[in-house]
Amino acid sequence: MDSLHSTMNQHIKGKHLSFEERVIIQLRLKDGYSLRAIARELNCSPSTISYEVKRGTVELYHSKVKRYYVRPLSFIQIKR
Repeated sequence: MDSLHSTMNQHIKGKHLSFEERVIIQLRLKDGYSLRAIARELNCSPSTISYEVKRGTVELYHSKVKRYYVRPLSFIQIKR
């Protein structure tokens, strides 16, 4: 479907993406669409789609595991 016959509202340049547009991005990525194809459908820049995907992605970091030791309950002194 081209942008002329789309049932969606035209994206206004300089405005934030709507919730519906974000849902479409999510669904299209899940279906395997490219960023450029999604941008054509939403009538916005491919970089807008790229920024939105990057913004909504959580980056996982690898770090050293901090080890700690726990004493068994019998060694803990209970104060009354």
